[in-house]
Amino acid sequence: MPEQAPGQTLAQAVRRHHGPTSAPGATALVHHLVHRPNTPEGVVLGTTGPTEQQFAVSALLPERHPLFNDGPNLFHDLHSPAEVLRRTALFVSHRYFRVPQERPAVFAATEVMVTGLDPWRRTPGPAHLTMDITLSPVDVVSGVPRGLECESALYVEGVRCGTATARLVFLMPRVYQNHRERGRVLSRGRFTGPEDGELWANEPAAKAVGRADQANVLLGRPVQSRQGELVVEVSVDPRNQVYGEATTDHVPAMVLIESTRQAALLLAGELHGFTVNSCVLSRWSARFQGFAEPDLPLHCRAVAGTLGRSADGRPALPVTLTLHQGARQIAAVDTVVLQDY
Repeated sequence: MPEQAPGQTLAQAVRRHHGPTSAPGATALVHHLVHRPNTPEGVVLGTTGPTEQQFAVSALLPERHPLFNDGPNLFHDLHSPAEVLRRTALFVSHRYFRVPQERPAVFAATEVMVTGLDPWRRTPGPAHLTMDITLSPVDVVSGVPRGLECESALYVEGVRCGTATARLVFLMPRVYQNHRERGRVLSRGRFTGPEDGELWANEPAAKAVGRADQANVLLGRPVQSRQGELVVEVSVDPRNQVYGEATTDHVPAMVLIESTRQAALLLAGELHGFTVNSCVLSRWSARFQGFAEPDLPLHCRAVAGTLGRSADGRPALPVTLTLHQGARQIAAVDTVVLQDY
């Protein structure tokens, strides 16, 4: 356990203690996790009671990655802290909160928010992400939580610049199976797009969604309504490099984040005059109603809110997105597209 200096956050102590967590240029998102026991004498792994626990994570943000560094490469994406929080919550739930392995974990909600933009700008050389994470058990039955509330402060190069939260639910195996079976039935239904929609002539170009490699584009030809709503089919082909090494039985979280990011930037650029090459998402907040099945069509609906400005005067466009399979809504996502100067 690293020693904390007075006034130093646990995440800063982890960074000082561990140093680099992966080789510069590594494509994998490698991170170190350190537990801060809530009692002076510490705890033994696997014996912790169902009480709030605190952790710190130390990681290098990707420098040469086929997705994260593809495009203008001006800002670090919010994908990395979202993925680190997801991995940490899953690991901690079994190791420290004694949740049985056979209980599937379901993320009911996830949010990542930028509170200071400058630290997220890319600079030559590696950038260090640290996260102070608090995990609180909820709905404890027989000493085992049925869920976790996760809260985190984000630091890039030691500067606090964001927050991340998540709500995790652990389902009994049969409940999970019934949930998936009912979801698949609804997902086989017919998806209804806008009645007054007009199909675009072409699929979006990579630069229109903030990428440079067309292989990273997850969106098909959009349908645009007269009210400025966009509906687009999302690629669920596991051979797409956005999937990375994921081998789950559902569409991975990274694909859902990236597809909604692309749809929000497309809407902001094509219909609201934003310069996509200098845009960044300052908020990604999702509520999930189910899993996205990998073998069924997935659609994303994007609607812009009222154009505003950030605290420092930058144009900020809120965009609400919903993900659908058949007659079922998979998730609702609120984002804010920020136009840099």
